[in-house]
Amino acid sequence: MSTVLVIGATGKQGRAVTDLLLRRGHDVVALTRDADSAAARTLAEQGARTVVGSPADSDALSKAVTGADAVFGLSLPFGPGGKDEEVAQGRLLVDTAAQAGAHLVYSSLRGADRIVDSQVAHAGSKQQIEAYLREQDGLRATVLGPVYFMENMLNVRFNGLANGRLAMPLSPDKRLDQVTVLDIAGLAVHAIENPDDLVGKRIDLASDSVTGTEAAAVLSEVLGKEIPYHRLPIEQVRQWAGDEVATMFQRFEENTHFVDTAALRAAYPEVSWHTFEQWASTVDWDRLLQA
Repeated sequence: MSTVLVIGATGKQGRAVTDLLLRRGHDVVALTRDADSAAARTLAEQGARTVVGSPADSDALSKAVTGADAVFGLSLPFGPGGKDEEVAQGRLLVDTAAQAGAHLVYSSLRGADRIVDSQVAHAGSKQQIEAYLREQDGLRATVLGPVYFMENMLNVRFNGLANGRLAMPLSPDKRLDQVTVLDIAGLAVHAIENPDDLVGKRIDLASDSVTGTEAAAVLSEVLGKEIPYHRLPIEQVRQWAGDEVATMFQRFEENTHFVDTAALRAAYPEVSWHTFEQWASTVDWDRLLQA
């Protein structure tokens, strides 16, 4: 059994990692901004030790990491300080793990180990954090590079599912690498349990690669009704979600380099990998679409 500090334990990735760690019998310290929130109380009921603190609070992190064998963490670009705030938090996470001598499993972004600026802010910030991480002598770290999240499909108003269609700003036959947080958690926990094999590795992470037409067909089967695919104009996305999201989808449309999911599954058979169809079958779509 390992003691693991999970940063962002009530978020999508952190929650999935925490749930799996607890199921596998590990001692989990869950960092949360609000221990009285419903999500934090649920974690405590499941057996996690909740600690109040912000990822930007060095004192809180130092206390929380005491005695930890490993740290799972990520950084988010959506705070008031934007990219600069994310970079500062990411560097603090690296420093905290290094000072504690803990194995850091950092969830970054596919391609964030590249030197050339991606021109997408949330990718550029992770490039800076990964560059800082590589500079740290003696740091025991595993870096995961997840692609586009399957869980983005749950935003049923943005993607049109609430109105009976799947609308995305990609060509109908354009493949999109996607990952579920369930598989991020699976590989993160595998890394925590097998540090000798995973320390020093960086792994781009995808669960499946599907086109818009294929995704619509899967959703039609799962929902039991016809879900047509519609391509959104990129300028409409720019108006709705801003330049950063529009640029991200433009990169997806131009992409010709895909994660070798077959090789990934073969390399890490311990992870309970999900296809898009398998993931979609885990979702309570009736509840989601009626909300």
